[in-house]
Amino acid sequence: MNKKLLFAAMALGATVYACNPKPSSSSQNDTTQIAKDPVDTALVGAPNSSEFAAQAAIGGMTEVESSAKMIKRTENPEIQTMAVMMVKDHGAANAELKAIAKKEKLNLPQTLPQEKLQALADIESLSEEAQNLAYAELMVREHEEAVSLFSSAGQSEPNPALKAFASKHLPTLKAHLAHAQSVLKNLSGAAKKSGTGKSE
Repeated sequence: MNKKLLFAAMALGATVYACNPKPSSSSQNDTTQIAKDPVDTALVGAPNSSEFAAQAAIGGMTEVESSAKMIKRTENPEIQTMAVMMVKDHGAANAELKAIAKKEKLNLPQTLPQEKLQALADIESLSEEAQNLAYAELMVREHEEAVSLFSSAGQSEPNPALKAFASKHLPTLKAHLAHAQSVLKNLSGAAKKSGTGKSE
C-alpha cells in the first residue's frame, strides 16, 4: 500500500512539473519525463518527400533536444522557462507533423544532421553562463529560420495538409522568436555589466 502511494505521488509530481510553465530553480531539474522519440522506420522509408516537412522536422528536433538539455543544466529561471516552453510547444508540433507525414506517406528525418549535433555539442562544452547565452542565440537563430520557412510554406506549399500546418504554427513561432530575442537581450545586457565589473 505504501509503495502504491509512493508511486502515485511520484506520478503526480511528474505531471505537475510537466504542466508547470515555470520550473523550479532548484539544483538541476529532472528531465526523466522528456522521452526521446524512437526512430519511426515507416517515416524513414516512405515513398514521398517534402523539403518543407524535412526542414520543419529538423528544426523542431533541434529546438526540443537543445531545450531538454538546458532544462537539466541551467539554473537561470529565464532559460528554464523558455526551454520548457520549447519542449512543450515543439514536442506537440513535431508529433502533429509526424501524423501528417504518415497520412501523406512522406519520409521525415528522425535524427539531427551532423551540423546540428555539432552545434549542440559546442553549447554543451561551455560554462553554464556561456551555455545560457549560446542557447538563447541558438533559439533566436532557429526561430528566425523557422519563421521564414513557415511563412513561405503557408503561402506556397503545394501539399494542403502541410500548408495548413505551416499557417497554424506560424504565430507560435513568431511568439517564440520574440520571447527568445527578449531573453537574449536580457542575458547580453547582464554579460556586458558583468564584463565592466558591475553587479546586478
